[in-house]
Amino acid sequence: MKLNNRFIFGLLSLLLAAVTAFVALPVIARQTNGKTEVVRVTAPILKGETVNADNTETVEVGSYNLPSGTARSLDDVKGLYATTDLFPGDYILPAKVSPVPISSDTALNSIPSGKVAISLTIQTLASGLSDKLQPGDIIRIYHFLDVAVEVPELRFVRVLSVTDSGGVNVDNTREPLEDGEKQQSATITVLASPEQARTITLLENDGIAHVALVSRGNEKIAEELLAEQECTLQEIYFPETLLPEGAPPTESDGTETGTDSEDRATDGNESSASGENRPESDSPEA
Repeated sequence: MKLNNRFIFGLLSLLLAAVTAFVALPVIARQTNGKTEVVRVTAPILKGETVNADNTETVEVGSYNLPSGTARSLDDVKGLYATTDLFPGDYILPAKVSPVPISSDTALNSIPSGKVAISLTIQTLASGLSDKLQPGDIIRIYHFLDVAVEVPELRFVRVLSVTDSGGVNVDNTREPLEDGEKQQSATITVLASPEQARTITLLENDGIAHVALVSRGNEKIAEELLAEQECTLQEIYFPETLLPEGAPPTESDGTETGTDSEDRATDGNESSASGENRPESDSPEA
């Protein structure tokens, strides 16, 4: 018996409908009806503020189309800092929080080990390079009391930031707007060693510090100048760590180097040879 095309198409349609009803629809239903817990903001969190139990809650929501990385537990984000303003109803995503405190002075978040950040006051417009300093500049600091002198410890210092009298960063890379008032620089924050910081503290309380621009925009030259400054600090404060010019290096455990050992071995061999060639008459009689 030969089946017609209509019967075959009808049979296939019924089979497809059964697959859709009993396989595809349950899978879709599970995905759309799936639930998961997420952290949701309940009170405004301004940029720089921390996420905590007082401004968030854990709620159960549908997992379908939930953004990847959404915080699922308060423990995952508690104590983190908001990188942008968050409002009630917002979910907390990785890009919206940071473990590092949010600051306009990002350089202060990564001060190298053994260094400190310290500020000095700009007492006159001229002493602060006429409001032309920028972060990253390499400057030289002079001291004026009765006469102007160069300070060896402060020949090359890196600027971290420039601020006005209210502690707000001054951006000297931009010209002020026509209707805006230019910020007046009041302090300079620099990266310094503890020894340099003590020197800056003395200058701050005795006389006037003047700064001069040495280098800008050339990181290679900046690194060379800062390395030269480190050598100067070592000569001033830690001369015992420097080897005399022309002196052979010694190992850290105090043992002599191979050259010294070879020299002594040579001297010993010569002494031994002299003893063997000594005339027998010189030996004491038995």
